[in-house]
Parts: sequence; C-alpha cells; structure tokens
Amino acid sequence: MKNLLTPLLALVATLLTSCSGSTGNVSISDRFNPEEMIANQNSLQKIVSKEMVAKVVKVPVDKLEARVEHHISRGGQYTLLYSWMSGNKKHVGDGKYQIDEYYSVSIGFVQKMHIENFEKYYGTNKGLQSQVDEMVQQKDFNKETGTAEAAYLAQYAGRRKTEKLSNIATMAFWETPIQALHVLAKDAAFTVTANFGDDEALAKRKSAELVNAILNP
Repeated sequence: MKNLLTPLLALVATLLTSCSGSTGNVSISDRFNPEEMIANQNSLQKIVSKEMVAKVVKVPVDKLEARVEHHISRGGQYTLLYSWMSGNKKHVGDGKYQIDEYYSVSIGFVQKMHIENFEKYYGTNKGLQSQVDEMVQQKDFNKETGTAEAAYLAQYAGRRKTEKLSNIATMAFWETPIQALHVLAKDAAFTVTANFGDDEALAKRKSAELVNAILNP
C-alpha cells in the first residue's frame, strides 16, 4: 500500500503546486473588437466595469472604489484602479500603528501594438529604455521629473523579471515585482495589475481571470 500511495501523493503535491502559480487558458472571443478597445483607451470604465471586477474578485459592487490616474510619463495614457478593503490590518510606523489593508486590480496603457514590438517592449528590458525615450520626446517634457523616472527605471531593470505566458491571448507576459500582466489581444495591447498583499499566485490568477472577462464578455 505504501508503494502505491507514495507516487499518488507526489502527483497530488505536484498538481497543487502547479495550480497555485498557474493561470488557465484565456482565448480571444470572436466578439472581441480590438479597435473598439483601443478607441476606449481613455474611457477605461467601458472596458472594465465595477460589475466585472466584483464578479472576478468576489466582492460586492458597493465595496469597490474606482480611481482614474493620468500618466503624463506614458504619453498621457490612463489607468483605472479598483480597490477594496481586504478586512485585514497593516502595521505601519515600526508597528506602532494599524491601518486598513486594501487589495486592488487595475487596467491601463491600452494601445495598438504589433506582436514584434509587444514582445520587445514587455518581454525585455529594452522596453524600459523605450519608455525613457518616449518621455524625452514629449512636448511638455520635464527634465527634473524625467531624470528621476529614468533613474528609477534603470534601478528597477535590475530587479525586473518577466515570464512569457503562451496560454493567454495572442501573447502575454507576467512581470514581477510589480505583479502586472501585459497582454496582446490581436493588435490591442493592455496591462492588468493586481495587488493581493504577498500572495503573488493569487494576483496572477485573478489578473488572468480579469483578462478572460475582458476578452470573452
């Protein structure tokens, strides 16, 4: 009996480990229109609604808070962040104080992109250099802000890791430590982020689930 149980338990352990950090297949529905998505790049609520997020993260709609951010450094593109209280407390100030902990998901940086550019932009550190180059070319470029951001990107490049996910859309990359899922669906590129505290595996799965909801309405 022991000889039979040993390989079975090993298989179960392998499956559990695999599932904890894996994502399901995310296809692209025939109903998905990349041109329509790109047209709504500055109206992100039309792409990801509160109701959609509530279903993915299993939180009541009225518990979600929405905030739109305008990213000057990324060519004026927008991100939309939905957040909610996790029910836990975070210790701050050397543990002297407690504040409510928030979880969140977001979508942003929607743009038209060819697959070769997408792989270079998000799959390699050359993409970080491209971001710096884009900042410099902007009409209202602020040298002080740009220098600080360029220094941050250079430092971040040393910690940045990307994982290519062949089972999501046309192409996708999971990026850490920021926990971002960069997705190319036909020729529409966008980024989904997720924050679930220290649970990166959960953030990765929920990001993929949100992408699935976007591409398969």
